[in-house]
Amino acid sequence: MEIRIRAAASSDVGRQRRTNEDAFGFDLDRGLFVVCDGVGGATAGEVASRAAVDCVLSRFPYTVTDPNAGGPELQRAIQAANRAVYKAAAHEPLYQGMCTTIVAAHFDGARMWIAHVGDSRAYLLRSQSLHRLTDDHSQLARVLREGDRHITPDQMARWDSVLTQAIGASEFVMPAVTMVQVHLGDCFLFATDGICKSLSNGEMLSLLLTTSTPEQACQQLVDAANRSSGHDNATCIVVEID
Repeated sequence: MEIRIRAAASSDVGRQRRTNEDAFGFDLDRGLFVVCDGVGGATAGEVASRAAVDCVLSRFPYTVTDPNAGGPELQRAIQAANRAVYKAAAHEPLYQGMCTTIVAAHFDGARMWIAHVGDSRAYLLRSQSLHRLTDDHSQLARVLREGDRHITPDQMARWDSVLTQAIGASEFVMPAVTMVQVHLGDCFLFATDGICKSLSNGEMLSLLLTTSTPEQACQQLVDAANRSSGHDNATCIVVEID
């Protein structure tokens, strides 16, 4: 049985930001997808995110013959992007402090390999249920993983925005990698926090279920994020497995 993928992307500056510091890119021939979110408040976030996307697209091999190599290749491409952003920030005064989150994926015909750094996320829609596939690299996520449930709302809001890893923030980075066996009918969502923290899982699920193409799904998600708050840039890629 021939399996094909359909994909689309959308990005919007939002209602409160002057510039769009998100970036995305994908290559259907290689089954490669990348979404980045330049860290707000840092210098040249839009430069960091674009550089990271371009580096992953250029460094990831055009042919992956080893069925177990998708994850390690993603890791290496993201680590190369980290070095590129880190070095650019070190040598260009205007770029000092720039960094970005990233979520990247590779579809090898049977599996979806996913790697991420920061709080851009990946989701899987399967059998009318939406499953989150990534854990944020944030102070809040770390505290929750350690089992501390005695957190005030102020602490949650503050710690949620403090990243424990970001591309370009340090010389070395360790992307988290996961793998999903793909089923016919699966739909993957890769998104920046302008979407996944503006909309609930239920809202994202409803939009994905009620749109008929990846293009419509992306536009509806961005529009809904803007209606919800619009406080941040909003970017996503939707990938359908036919």
